[in-house]
Amino acid sequence: MGMKGGHLLKFLSGRARVVFIAGILLFLWCVSQFYQRDTGFSSLISIGDMLTATKVTALKQSPHYVYESSPGYDGAYYVQLALYPTLDNPELTKAIDNLPYRAKRILFCWAAYVLGLGQPAWVVQAHALLNVLCWLALAFVLLRWFPLTSWENVLRWAAVMFSHGVIMSVRHSLVDGPSLLLVALALRWLEDGKQIAGATTLALAGLGKETSLLASAGIDFAWNKPSTWGRPVLTVIAIAVPLALWMGFIKWKFGPAEDPGMGNFTAPLLGFVEKANTAWEDLQGDPTWTLNWAVAATVVALAVQWLFLALRWRPDDRWWRVGAAFALMMVFLSTPVWEGYPGASTRVLLPMTLAFNVLVPRGLKWLPVLLLGNMTVAASIYEFSPPHDFYTVRGPAGAEVRVVPEKGWHGPERHLQGHWRWSAGRGELRLINSSGRPLLVAMNAEALSVEGERRIRVMLGDRLLWSEPVGAQTVIPVRFGLTLQPGETTLVFSSDRPGQKVGTDPRDLAFQISNLDIVVKPAAR
Repeated sequence: MGMKGGHLLKFLSGRARVVFIAGILLFLWCVSQFYQRDTGFSSLISIGDMLTATKVTALKQSPHYVYESSPGYDGAYYVQLALYPTLDNPELTKAIDNLPYRAKRILFCWAAYVLGLGQPAWVVQAHALLNVLCWLALAFVLLRWFPLTSWENVLRWAAVMFSHGVIMSVRHSLVDGPSLLLVALALRWLEDGKQIAGATTLALAGLGKETSLLASAGIDFAWNKPSTWGRPVLTVIAIAVPLALWMGFIKWKFGPAEDPGMGNFTAPLLGFVEKANTAWEDLQGDPTWTLNWAVAATVVALAVQWLFLALRWRPDDRWWRVGAAFALMMVFLSTPVWEGYPGASTRVLLPMTLAFNVLVPRGLKWLPVLLLGNMTVAASIYEFSPPHDFYTVRGPAGAEVRVVPEKGWHGPERHLQGHWRWSAGRGELRLINSSGRPLLVAMNAEALSVEGERRIRVMLGDRLLWSEPVGAQTVIPVRFGLTLQPGETTLVFSSDRPGQKVGTDPRDLAFQISNLDIVVKPAAR
């Protein structure tokens, strides 16, 4: 029996190792899709063009990807802190909303500055890739609790590594993923009896994200022996000291924060109930949109994690105490944390997700609970959508043609394999031929009207290239060709009726052009 068991373990370990490596390769492939020749991996930071006027000088002068018609996301603020991690640049006060609040999370900004050797362009790339490096490190750290000895362990490992919270942190260069790495390292050292190393790592985690200090619940603590509470309490206080000192420096330098973050908390379960109601209404309104199902799955998953921790009281288990601390925080999270598709809650509660996967008992009996509690993975696919405009350029001479959407277009949008832009009624597309010779261009796309029927035209100067009536229900193919002369050529897409507002969308919309395929080849001599 021992020999058979040994062979089975070796077999599982071999197969599991293949899945482990495949998971890492899949992650790296997804990240590679964000690389662009001119701006590197900076599209992972989510810098929106609405921040252009207030960006710090070092960021303006460093190549980086900018998302059109977008305010960006939190990583756009942290990268500017990484460029000036001593907070000595007066531009920061205008560049970063609520600077005292953001500056509390300084650890990973320091890390990006060091990795980038203080060179602005390198710091931007280091900030974009810091989450990627931490993801790879976390992949190996988690083998402590999920060794490659069973398919169930592989499932738990993948559920954490590809959870929406972790992937969202990578996708937007946030502090949550790196903070989870430090929490996991701290818990590992505490389990090994290395109290100083564990406490020091938790203190660092607090400088990365203040809520990471809740993981101090993992400090050795005999809750039923009050006479022994002195040392754990002093340890927790010592863990909080570095963050307290840094916050004191920030207050001295900038004054108190206008919003210290208390708006993220509300009455018990009010935020969660509101999120659950919204998810249900969205699902009822459009049950065919897969994102609505992914959001609903995320709400269910977090509820299952919370119920598991609440109903299985295990105060003697350090992992239960860590999970329970974040489960308690979940009760008070308010609308700003829950709103969105699916929102920030999954990344805020990452230590709870990790604790859940560590604590759920092994065996088929608990498999449904494990699967339900990890359904945030369903939303991760929507995070790993690299920036992509509504056109692609290909063909033997494709590298010699550049496409620039000009005035009249709203920002690019995508869903799974679909890419499109809406126009307010007249959109210009500039084609730049740098080959020095004429090129033949074949253009294929799809057109859709916002409401009713309207005629869409494509013009090159006074020359009509394409014209058809387009409705709101059926996609109409757009096909035409032209000879592209050296230099710049501007195509005009226009509608015979002006744009209009639809629902709560603030934009004027007339028609949509999607999946524009531009095939380029040299013209015959």
